[in-house]
Amino acid sequence: MRRAQQLGRYHLLDRIAFGGMAEIYRAKTFDAHGHAHLVAVKRVLAHLAEDDDFIQMLVDEAKIASVLRHASIARVYEFARAQGEYFIAMEHVDGKDARTILERCRQKKKPMPPEHAAYVAAEVASALHAAHTAVDARRRPLRIVHRDVSPSNIIVSYTGEVKLCDFGIAKATLSKVNTKTGVIKGKVKYMSPEQALGRKLDHRSDVFSLGSCLYEMLTRVPPFTAGNEMDLLIKVRDAKYRPVSELVPSTPPEIEAIADKCLTRSRAQRYQTAAEVEADLRAFLRRYAPTYSRSHLGRYVRKAFATEIERELRMLEEYVLADDVSDDVGENLIAGRAQSEPDFAPAPVPFQPRPTGTHAAAPEADDFGDGESHTTLPRSDSEGLRSETDVPDLHAAQTMILDPGRRVRRTSAPPPLPPGRPAGRAMPPPVPPPRPRTPSRPAPPPDLDWGDEIHREETMILDRARLRRR
Repeated sequence: MRRAQQLGRYHLLDRIAFGGMAEIYRAKTFDAHGHAHLVAVKRVLAHLAEDDDFIQMLVDEAKIASVLRHASIARVYEFARAQGEYFIAMEHVDGKDARTILERCRQKKKPMPPEHAAYVAAEVASALHAAHTAVDARRRPLRIVHRDVSPSNIIVSYTGEVKLCDFGIAKATLSKVNTKTGVIKGKVKYMSPEQALGRKLDHRSDVFSLGSCLYEMLTRVPPFTAGNEMDLLIKVRDAKYRPVSELVPSTPPEIEAIADKCLTRSRAQRYQTAAEVEADLRAFLRRYAPTYSRSHLGRYVRKAFATEIERELRMLEEYVLADDVSDDVGENLIAGRAQSEPDFAPAPVPFQPRPTGTHAAAPEADDFGDGESHTTLPRSDSEGLRSETDVPDLHAAQTMILDPGRRVRRTSAPPPLPPGRPAGRAMPPPVPPPRPRTPSRPAPPPDLDWGDEIHREETMILDRARLRRR
């Protein structure tokens, strides 16, 4: 058995990512009702904890992501300091990032199928449009530009959800750290030409970066590659790349045209909004794969990573909580900064370190909304969910096999009431006169051997509560 390490409200399990600035852990925590949830915890590396600009950048990331409530944006719960360490707690998405998926595609020497690439890009475009058009409490535009749209920041869950994450270098009116003109931030390979030149950016820069991601999903290779970073900057600045159809001749021309328009060097000739990109991708999907749904993407990812999924499940079963769980949840730095910023009101953190207790507020209805990953959704209160949606419990309902012939006879109109009878009171049926007995052979016993006929009969699930209301 492995013992989890506590950090604030969270119990760190396995490390799922590591970089030059932070490491990301899968962590376990609890809501006020004692239900367990998985979250992702980004823990800042020790040598950066003293860098005030870096800490402020993380505060900006947490503030920006915490005000964005969209089904395709990974939610941030808090940026806190506990036990002398800084960390961000965010929604856990049980799946793989697009970079890992593309690495698997390269290993198999097969690009991502066009329908999956279109769906992933459309979901990211929807998330970007929500960020680009976000407003503050006074309805003033936040003017958010992500600036780091890349495969490593796009996560695809095993159920087909697509989440955009990591607003670490995003620019918005909420940001306190200002980037000077001429300073380049982001992954060069996925930058826009204006970003590579260090110019002032708007939301169309994210559209170009999304086009780079779409190109790589369709071809397995990024649109811009070079032996060193300086040559790469020049290629990105010129926005010259090999056509998609030259690398993968089977690519549908409609989706290639969408990628090309995203990757136009001139901002004026590019898609002007991420919503336009999404609309064209959805239209392509309707024509190319009319029956496509999120579950198709989920099956694709699960099949590609079946071995890893089994290993992760076995590993999670090995972790146990420490015997001495501390009630020290640390300091929520987002909430502390909000006191000096009346236009910014972060939501309360709905978690606590223990499975029971009362020192965490009960989650609101939208704390675990429909857009969140299934790993952060409460598993209980199914009765309340059914009462809200008015959907019967199919597993508890009685199943009846109906004979279509009998049902037709049963649905005939009832006989009219005799004159003078009140309609509100049910009267017993009249007793029929006795019939004269005629000699006959005894009736044969009913044939209860249905055989395969039972599977051909129509099955209906009846909700007794609804029948009573009628």
